[in-house]
Amino acid sequence: MRINELDMLFKKSTLPFRYSVEEADRRLRDKYNVIEIDKEVVADLMKDPLVNYDHITKCYRVNDSNVLSTLFNDSDRSMHAELRQLNADKSISKSGITESELFWRDIQEGRLLQLVLESADGEHVSSFTLQGISEKLLHELIILKGIPPEKGYIGNKSYEAYLGVLHKNGLI
Repeated sequence: MRINELDMLFKKSTLPFRYSVEEADRRLRDKYNVIEIDKEVVADLMKDPLVNYDHITKCYRVNDSNVLSTLFNDSDRSMHAELRQLNADKSISKSGITESELFWRDIQEGRLLQLVLESADGEHVSSFTLQGISEKLLHELIILKGIPPEKGYIGNKSYEAYLGVLHKNGLI
């Protein structure tokens, strides 16, 4: 489908350009049974130059195996299997692994996802961090972040990519 058609479909739809933190929270809880966690749990993100820790408004985990199974496509599952194999090949006893290492192993191997929402204006989702591999959840977060209305025009590569994600997910 051509970008002009996607633009027209989006502008005719009732979809917002971007979502409020409250709308995103409701949607993530309803669709993915996310569990909210304290911001301090992701304090390591203070060191991430792509994250504005002061703007973090919501942090979640997904660890329900039934929900996780719906979030992974074949490519995601293949990546998890590869990482499981790599981790199994490491000859480290369970007692030699820290709690943090076990946590990251769970993320790498698809037993856990962690996500963080930021809001620069205190109202709308402005950025996010996804820890773990899930194309479906990545697309959901891109949709929730949206795009500021003033940047919603053909020729803006970010807007055109956003329309592509909306189309790929059957929303337009």
